[in-house]
Amino acid sequence: MTTQKKPQGDEPKPDPKILELQGKIAELTDQVKKLTELAARAQADLQNAKMRMTKDQEELRKFVGEGMLQALLPTVDNFQRAFQHLPDELRSHDWVKGVASIEQDLIRKLGEMGLKRFESLGKPVDPLRHEVLTTGPGEEGKVIEVFEDGYELHGKILRPAKVKVGAGNSQ
Repeated sequence: MTTQKKPQGDEPKPDPKILELQGKIAELTDQVKKLTELAARAQADLQNAKMRMTKDQEELRKFVGEGMLQALLPTVDNFQRAFQHLPDELRSHDWVKGVASIEQDLIRKLGEMGLKRFESLGKPVDPLRHEVLTTGPGEEGKVIEVFEDGYELHGKILRPAKVKVGAGNSQ
């Protein structure tokens, strides 16, 4: 059996409608690919925006009470000054103990909000944590007296401590 070969010029010509449809299919496939990539990028952008928004909300919640806490710090200072100057004969009085309990409760609640007093006495002076009001005899560059405690809120300095720093001389 012999197979007859068609002469090369006799191949059937493709239908123009089929060619047009194949072109449309290729075009639509490209569009679907582009739109799929665009949708994936939009989804990633949305997720990033949600994460940023959540982070911003957490930061806002942390520091929303900052102004109120700053307004309450002088009250805490006044409690502390009052107890420093309390006459010995009144220390055991029930009323004074009640006021001391109120002060401790206030400090505890402020601590629960993220407020933290930081220690300054004997520490090297730090311009971010200390406001130097005066200098005096003592180890140079070290805090030798604290006039007002310093506080931080979630690691951010809310109020620097007001301090006296040693000048290095012994007089």
